[in-house]
Amino acid sequence: DFGPGGPLEEVEEADPEELIGEEAPDFVLPTLEGGKFDLARHRGKKVVVLDFWATWCGPCVKALPEVMKATTPLAEKGVVLYAVNQGEDKKPIQKFLKRKKWEGLKVVLDSDDQSTDSFLVSGIPQTVIIDKKGIIRSVHVGYSANIGKQLRKELEEILAE
Repeated sequence: DFGPGGPLEEVEEADPEELIGEEAPDFVLPTLEGGKFDLARHRGKKVVVLDFWATWCGPCVKALPEVMKATTPLAEKGVVLYAVNQGEDKKPIQKFLKRKKWEGLKVVLDSDDQSTDSFLVSGIPQTVIIDKKGIIRSVHVGYSANIGKQLRKELEEILAE
């Protein structure tokens, strides 16, 4: 019987935009360099941009340079970017970064979807801006040609508050 509650019933997809205005869920994950990334440590100090991505994801690879371009000039104003990799091993990521000349990119490794689940990531890329108070201010899913400009504008507005 495939009626209500049967195996074919669609589970409603969580909408990551519902997170806007909420406190960012804390998580601690290893970094590519071998350290630990602890989101809570940035609270009160930095505006954090999380970019959920993978090397095999075409739109992610297009979006990342835009995201870097938007965040890098604001680094001295307290904006940090972390690229949260979805389930890949260190070696392929390191090779990929080297090939792209993105060695400066801070990569967080999420091999068991810990951050993915708490940030309702169902499609990548997903870019999330978290303000200094730890509140999620914006969520972008997918690649759009103006993603860099859009992020830059949002970051500047948050920094001006």
